[in-house]
Amino acid sequence: MPFEKLNHILYMQIRIANLYCKAHGLSIGDFLNLDRKTDLLLFVADAYEPFHLTGDLGILEEVDDYVRVALA
Repeated sequence: MPFEKLNHILYMQIRIANLYCKAHGLSIGDFLNLDRKTDLLLFVADAYEPFHLTGDLGILEEVDDYVRVALA
């Protein structure tokens, strides 16, 4: 994987982790526990390109939907 693409993925994972924690009042530890249960960061890595074109509310909706299904 090219280094530049890896940088974009990592940036998006950090951005979404912070956005999700803020929206749901989670600590980073809580977020990491959620990731262990749902592979949320892997989902972000797989879908990072469309997230670049989506605003924060749209990203949160997508991530919330993913988490809801992953925990069901």
